Amino acid sequence: MTNEKNSGAEPIVLGALHGAYGLKGWVRVQPFQGTSALLGSKHWQHVLPDGEVRPVELEKAKLHGAGIVAKFQGIDTPEDAAALRGAVALYRKDFPEAEENEYYWVDLIGCDVVNKEGQSIGQVKGMIDNGVHDILNVKRADGKEVLIPFVEDYLAEVNVEAKKIVVDWDPSWD
Repeated sequence: MTNEKNSGAEPIVLGALHGAYGLKGWVRVQPFQGTSALLGSKHWQHVLPDGEVRPVELEKAKLHGAGIVAKFQGIDTPEDAAALRGAVALYRKDFPEAEENEYYWVDLIGCDVVNKEGQSIGQVKGMIDNGVHDILNVKRADGKEVLIPFVEDYLAEVNVEAKKIVVDWDPSWD
């Protein structure tokens, strides 16, 4: 997902278009983080390289290896699919409901991070996927950044509504 806080007025870019798949107009999509948001919604947006956003009518989408293949209304040939450039996005309102103890990155960005003792660590600037687990990229008050694994061992509480994450972390660790 994008690493910028999103108010919901702009679509959130969730994956890149990577050319045609097969002979019937399917297109390859490389998700930036997980696949649940894209596969859980039919309200995809096509973000052109110049930033223009166009709604696309999704006929079908399915997992294919580490990515997704999708079929859009009106895209019926490999040439049509190959001509698609840019990315795919969703408006925040179109995300499916997250499961218990699952969070969308866009909802974590901007959260205040404190430790169990109430000491401020900083604010979530972004998220990183290292292939094993997600990592909070936290900007401290002094401008330095600290990386905190977003795993159960370090998480005490995540409250998206209050924009607060409580971690088992010492502020002096960097």
